[in-house]
Amino acid sequence: MHERRSLLGLTQAELARRAGCAPITIRKLEGDSLRPSVQLAELLALALDIPEGEQLAFIRLARQEGKPTPIPTPSPSAAEIGLDDLSGRAVKGFQLGELIGSGGFGVVYRAVQPSVQRDVAVKIILPRYANHPTFIRRFEAEAHLVARLEHPHIVPLYDYWREPDAAYLIMRLLRSGSLDKLLADGPLSLDLFRRMIMQVGAALAVAHANNVIHRDIKPANVLLDEAQNAYLGDFGIAKSLDLVSDANLTENGALIGSPAYISPEQIQNEPIRPSSDIYCFGLLLFEMLTGRKAFPGPTPLAYLQQHLNEPVPSLLSIDPSLPPALEELISRATAKNPNDRFPNMNSLLTRLEAVLAPSVLEMDLPLAGNEAILLSLTPQEIAALENPYQGLQAFTESDAENFFGRETLVQELLSKLSDGSDLERFMAVVGPSGSGKSSLVKAGLLPALRRGGLPGSDDWFIVDMTPGDQPWEELEAALLRIAVNPPDSLLAQLQDGPRGLLRAVHRCLPNDGETELVLLIDQFEELFTLVTEEAVREQFLQSLVTAVLDPRSRLRIIITLRADFTDRPLQYVDFGELMQERLAFILPLTPDELTRAITKPVENLGMALAPELVATIIQDVGSQPGMLPLLQYALTELFDKRQGQVISLRHYRTTGGVTGALASRADEIYKRMSPAEQEATRQLFLRLVTLGEGVEDTRRRVPLVELETLSVNGELNTDYRTPITEYGKRRLLTFDHDSITRGPTVEVAHEALLREWPRLRNWLRESREDVRRQRLLGQAAQQWHDNDGDGSYLLRGSRLTSFEAWVEATTVALTADEHRFLQTSIAARDERHAAEETRRQRELETAQQLAQEQTKRAEEQSRSAQRLRFFAVGLTLLLLAAAGLAWFANSQRLQAQDNFATSERIRLASQAQNALERGEGGEVAALLAIRSLQLGYSPEADVALQSALQYGFSKQHYIGHEGVIGSTRFSPDGRFIVTASDDGTVRLWNAQTGQEVRQFIGHGAIVNAVTVSPDSRFLVSASADGTARIWDFASGAELRRIEGDSGTVWYAQFTADSQQLIIIDSFVAQLWDVASGTKLREFVGHTDFITFSDISPDGRYLATVSSDGTARLWDITTGAEIRQFLGHTGWVGGVDFSPDGRYLLTTGQDGLAVIWDIATGF
Repeated sequence: MHERRSLLGLTQAELARRAGCAPITIRKLEGDSLRPSVQLAELLALALDIPEGEQLAFIRLARQEGKPTPIPTPSPSAAEIGLDDLSGRAVKGFQLGELIGSGGFGVVYRAVQPSVQRDVAVKIILPRYANHPTFIRRFEAEAHLVARLEHPHIVPLYDYWREPDAAYLIMRLLRSGSLDKLLADGPLSLDLFRRMIMQVGAALAVAHANNVIHRDIKPANVLLDEAQNAYLGDFGIAKSLDLVSDANLTENGALIGSPAYISPEQIQNEPIRPSSDIYCFGLLLFEMLTGRKAFPGPTPLAYLQQHLNEPVPSLLSIDPSLPPALEELISRATAKNPNDRFPNMNSLLTRLEAVLAPSVLEMDLPLAGNEAILLSLTPQEIAALENPYQGLQAFTESDAENFFGRETLVQELLSKLSDGSDLERFMAVVGPSGSGKSSLVKAGLLPALRRGGLPGSDDWFIVDMTPGDQPWEELEAALLRIAVNPPDSLLAQLQDGPRGLLRAVHRCLPNDGETELVLLIDQFEELFTLVTEEAVREQFLQSLVTAVLDPRSRLRIIITLRADFTDRPLQYVDFGELMQERLAFILPLTPDELTRAITKPVENLGMALAPELVATIIQDVGSQPGMLPLLQYALTELFDKRQGQVISLRHYRTTGGVTGALASRADEIYKRMSPAEQEATRQLFLRLVTLGEGVEDTRRRVPLVELETLSVNGELNTDYRTPITEYGKRRLLTFDHDSITRGPTVEVAHEALLREWPRLRNWLRESREDVRRQRLLGQAAQQWHDNDGDGSYLLRGSRLTSFEAWVEATTVALTADEHRFLQTSIAARDERHAAEETRRQRELETAQQLAQEQTKRAEEQSRSAQRLRFFAVGLTLLLLAAAGLAWFANSQRLQAQDNFATSERIRLASQAQNALERGEGGEVAALLAIRSLQLGYSPEADVALQSALQYGFSKQHYIGHEGVIGSTRFSPDGRFIVTASDDGTVRLWNAQTGQEVRQFIGHGAIVNAVTVSPDSRFLVSASADGTARIWDFASGAELRRIEGDSGTVWYAQFTADSQQLIIIDSFVAQLWDVASGTKLREFVGHTDFITFSDISPDGRYLATVSSDGTARLWDITTGAEIRQFLGHTGWVGGVDFSPDGRYLLTTGQDGLAVIWDIATGF
């Protein structure tokens, strides 16, 4: 790369600019200390003008494929942070560049995030602050609050985390410096002042509206872009209003803030309010207009005395040309008494807008919500209000101010955590999906603990995690966020026996003997849906039990668990007993609680919901379980459509209501997309679901990099960005970072979307088996990758053959790693076969050569014997000798023939075994083995023949379909076979000859099923085009078309008299009259897709089975449900009546076949 760059005359900085990375990255690449990602290598190939035909070789060379991976530079130690230049070092997915700033709290580096090719600024908090107990307790809650701030002129916080000795804040990189450098050249022009101060003021107003106090407003924290737009940054020391205490000093007594920009109340160690920021904002106004600080200092003590005792100098005495009203405005903003200042930023900005003549302003003022309930809001203020509802996302600690309705339950949970029992250190919060478990704990219980809801709980450490598929690694990452002095290998400590977690917690917490840790394990069901190794799950559960039962424990554990998974942890004796005693069930909200949850968030903004609207919503929600996500999403959509200060019932109707808003919005987004984007959406959501095994499907967190490499038939799908962006904007997807790698992740916001969006349910229904196979392939590929590409982890034999055939037919996209794993497995198999064939060929050649030598020797000896016979006439004395020689020659010839037969026998037996291994079927292998045995017995041929006989031998082939054949039936008389295929056709075949008789053409999509009527007059086909079609069996003419309701008809079956027809349409079975095409009745009751049906021999009953885990018996005449058959776990896929109609046979996902008595249901 260095040679190519030099040839083009590019500097490292110029190449970095072309490739969109930092110059430090180019230096490390050329120094062989960094391996680029595939994406960066591709960008470098373009930046260096590499010819298209040579780009692949360049990328492989740049990535050093096949070479040892360079040893990564370790993360900086505590001794290095703030003292050494860390340029070129790596921290959790970020490559540090040059140092661009430093201060009392930390240092800031320019950096690049290679996984998304983004330049960022990384602020590293110094160890003395990062290890302080107060910082540890508050860092995550406050950083999360700041990260949620959304305003065009707030520097966004992309990511944040803490580990021992450091905390990291990842922010947008602004390249044009800060306001203090601009003010070094003197005061700003009035036009530039107007634009910048309105930008910064509006940003600060939004922060206050979200209960964030900046506490360090100064020119150095106002950052600029190339167009001289201003951005408010460095919220690193901002504190939530709910967390403010009287402590405004650091541990050593130093003030938090900058001495030249600090309010009197901060100096006097009084509670901090938004008015403190207003004071510093007034100082900022003064400095921007005059080019000098309001107070001269110069020492920190002098600054403090001036802030307490001296007024801000006269603005007009410095610049008489300024509007006089500005002096009065600054004087009020910087009043020594907070009560004498502007009541909030909105009022200050409104006054400033009036002073600065709004007619010449270059931008509209984006006011934020105010800090108090307003009696009257202007249309501009209403439009600027932030939506207080959560969509499908769970409430977090940052949303506590908008979390209502669960106050009583929060108090009950606090009581349960302090009931004095031996088990009070554990609690399991259990409820149905959508009951608000996570929201209750995160926005209700945890804030209550931080406020001191239990004695001393305001000093506790609190950390949360989800198990994922690696619960130990997730637990390690969670503990490191609060650890002060952990062991060298925290993971090894955790996994060191049942007491590992107990010891690890003691090592991580301050050595004061008092500080406790609350560990929230959210979505505890992931331990049973994502963790595949039983030993890992069992050890993890046992460690939790040991940690909370030990009398010296300082750990409290709270888990949230979906109710349909309650039986899973109960199967583990110790943990089951603990959970059984410490269950806290979530019940539906009462009407009064529901009213508060609906109305209070908007009332806090000065808005209101019409009484009839509230009553309608409560009626729609009722007491149905799992409705809270749908309620929140409907309220979110409703608030977005607000047109006045009172939201009416009319607005609610337009959103689709509680039950329709979610599906309506998801479909609306989908329909706006191009066909390619729609397919990308399908692939995206199939990746974001974990299939339920006996329970409902659950959402799945997916690394963004996994989605970036999806491809079908080897072609990368680049349209995924559109659905991720669009569904993310509407709060249907959520985004986070992997706790270990910090790589970005994507997740469905709530399982409610999986239940309520019919299109997604259909996708899952149609591709369920494909998704299962993809997950199996993905797991195998991950194991191979985790073991450094060890060949023993590659696919082999029939498993490989199965995946190879599946990949050719499936429409589910695979990642580059999955493709690479499969291709490597295929290549390894081909190499093995080639090597085996070479070996067998050598053996065969050796045997043939031996046989030829023996034959040649026998022939020579035979010719010798013939010559001897010529001499026998005169040499009678030598007769006996000649006869002996002839006998010997004949023996040699027979031996040679026997040797050849042996070698041929071995070759044929070997080829038979090889045919079995290659999956060529039993027929070829059996013929080769039989031929080998005809030449003589050998164990190899015998074994090959026995193996071949395990295969079924085809009697006839029916060739003609261009797609997968999904359904087939014999005609009642057995003379014909009918088949249905993915190619959209139905075909009739002569069963004896295999000849195609006719085709039934008309469907516009996959044909799912086909059935012949008992009287052989009709044929019915069910298709994904949403129709069932009745055909004349003799002529092939289409007689009638039945339209389904759900978009796909899955199955169709005639009654015994051939006069009526059962079709399966989504959750419903329907009975139709064949002659008239009239729907006679529906069989309604299943809560998930019906998978199959059967009619009793006497025609009286219909049996259906479903993905909801039940089988149901219906009266065909009335449509009434007679009874349900409950017992399977997971979907039920097969059903059949016994010949006498007394019993019903069902088969299901749980691997069971169950016979039921239809009279009793048992």
